Amino acid sequence: MANVFVAIGAVACLFALLAALLVPDFLAGALEATRDADPALGGAGASTLWTVMAGGFFACSFTWLIIDRLRRIFLAVNQGRAFELANVGRLRTIGASLAGLEISQLVIKAIAPLDGGYRFELDVGAWLGVLIVFMLAEVFRQGAGMRDDVEATV
Repeated sequence: MANVFVAIGAVACLFALLAALLVPDFLAGALEATRDADPALGGAGASTLWTVMAGGFFACSFTWLIIDRLRRIFLAVNQGRAFELANVGRLRTIGASLAGLEISQLVIKAIAPLDGGYRFELDVGAWLGVLIVFMLAEVFRQGAGMRDDVEATV
């Protein structure tokens, strides 16, 4: 169910981005609304707004990929097929999506800093999580190979 809401958010961000690119009046209204909503965004320009909307779209898309692949892995595990090659690809997609989330966050913070200045902050825990997911994918790949060997000998 959460995947539906993430997909709706991604589509909304995409439509807002396209509307901002194609309709100048929409962009002007959005810029005025951001200035009224948060005084810290008073100097936000069109490129900043486009970047934030594009970042929102990518973040929602990566989140949708993560939730979808986790759901498929859980279905395979419930069916007794945990160590299959499809799960290796799913885990790699999850790792790449997590890395994409972190990169999009860094880009948004660099282009549209909220506190008036950019301060580079690397979330070491998130990047370790990315590495762990890729390592887990390799474990699943080796487990799938071992399962195939066992099935071939029996």
